[in-house]
Amino acid sequence: MRIVIMVLAAAILATPAGAQTRPATVDDAAWLAGRWVGEGLGGQIEEAWAPPAGGHMVGHFRLVRDGAPAIYEIELVDVFNGALRMRVKHFGPDFVGWEDKGEWHSFEGGAVNGNEILFDDLALHHPARNELIITLTIGYASGPREETLRLHRAPL
Repeated sequence: MRIVIMVLAAAILATPAGAQTRPATVDDAAWLAGRWVGEGLGGQIEEAWAPPAGGHMVGHFRLVRDGAPAIYEIELVDVFNGALRMRVKHFGPDFVGWEDKGEWHSFEGGAVNGNEILFDDLALHHPARNELIITLTIGYASGPREETLRLHRAPL
């Protein structure tokens, strides 16, 4: 009995304040719902998310540089192996997909920690009600580089 109590106490003390201690649900990302606009990646960005429904959230993203579309994305958040996962399909300005049919880019292991969701190579930070900071690592031809996108809530 003493060993069980010591193990439980160690587990409680080892868990950082605000860290996720239960399996994630899509509702953990519900604060993303709505329209976000801002700057990043050398242009103006917009991201919009529908509220959670059926265990998923669906969204879209666009990047406009010099008044012309540069990138579109269709995004899906769900739960995989007890953690949030974000899957993304990329499209060029001609709406031709980058990934093959049935393929997507996936950000795995989304851990919820207070006002942020931390995936592999992607972090969504929500420091204030109307502010969203996205940090992601992109593999460019010259090598990987961390990019920061700064957005704020906007009306539809």
